Amino acid sequence: MAISLETQEKAKQIILAGLRAQSHGSVLFCDARAEVALNAIDEEFLDIAVIYNGPRDDLNFRLLISLYDEIEPQLSEVGVLQIPSVSYIPKVEYDRMLSKRETARPWDRQG
Repeated sequence: MAISLETQEKAKQIILAGLRAQSHGSVLFCDARAEVALNAIDEEFLDIAVIYNGPRDDLNFRLLISLYDEIEPQLSEVGVLQIPSVSYIPKVEYDRMLSKRETARPWDRQG
């Protein structure tokens, strides 16, 4: 299922609104089922990463990458970590997860 142009535009506006808010220092994760994820988004979140946990040759992944490429110059720092579902994670926890992922053995990795 392709991500609609309307959903892509909504995602971009939410990301930019989060950048303007510059307040909570949180990371939003969502997968390519963007219509589900976008219903739960609080525009005050920033440091947003849109994550797709599907195959890299999938149309949804290519659409998300093109959306990211469009807004990337406006982002100071965006981390990418694949997870299976939509969730909000505090920035400090996200940083800890990244650190653990970089040092963990493959069978210890989560998400």
